Amino acid sequence: MKSIGKNNKDEKQNNANGKANSFETIMKEYLQQGRQKLITDLTGTREAIRLIANDKTRDFMLVTDRGLNKEERDYLIELIVSSMYQTFCYGYGIGKIEGKTNNRIFL
Repeated sequence: MKSIGKNNKDEKQNNANGKANSFETIMKEYLQQGRQKLITDLTGTREAIRLIANDKTRDFMLVTDRGLNKEERDYLIELIVSSMYQTFCYGYGIGKIEGKTNNRIFL
């Protein structure tokens, strides 16, 4: 009897792991789709992200009352842009999953 219960427990755990792996696999696929869409189709969005990054860099310099040389500004802009790209891709992926499953996803 104990071995049957243990097998059922292992089976449930494997199913849970399979669902988690399935979610991760699907999410990775949608992340790649979001990135591809951002790179190829959404030039306006990319430009808007870059403009926002420039504004945020200027705001940072004003708030901190610190000047940044061109190299430092470019680095900060690229950091902000890459973060916003990543956020866009995750939002795209989560939206796709929510649309297919009709369930909300909470992170």
